[in-house]
Amino acid sequence: GESEEGKRLVIDTILNRVDSELSYFPDTVSEVIFQKNAFSSTTDGRMEKCYVMEDICELVKEELENRTNNDVLYFRTGHYSNYGTPMFAEGNHYFSSI
Repeated sequence: GESEEGKRLVIDTILNRVDSELSYFPDTVSEVIFQKNAFSSTTDGRMEKCYVMEDICELVKEELENRTNNDVLYFRTGHYSNYGTPMFAEGNHYFSSI
């Protein structure tokens, strides 16, 4: 339900974690997504209700080529995360850097 920009920033958060040299982020997309306590959708059952959407696949391909934001590492809905330095809000997501 987020804007295209918001979707891109969520994708960037995942990709930036994969690329991060910080030791507490895993090195693959799957490991980042399923890292314990990383994303609520993997623990609250929403992940099982997800399905592949072609427009999201296209956004992922575009972000792999040219990221919208190289600094976002955290996001949370409704307010900033307890982690990182608050950066900005896009839609209902609040993004932070390290």
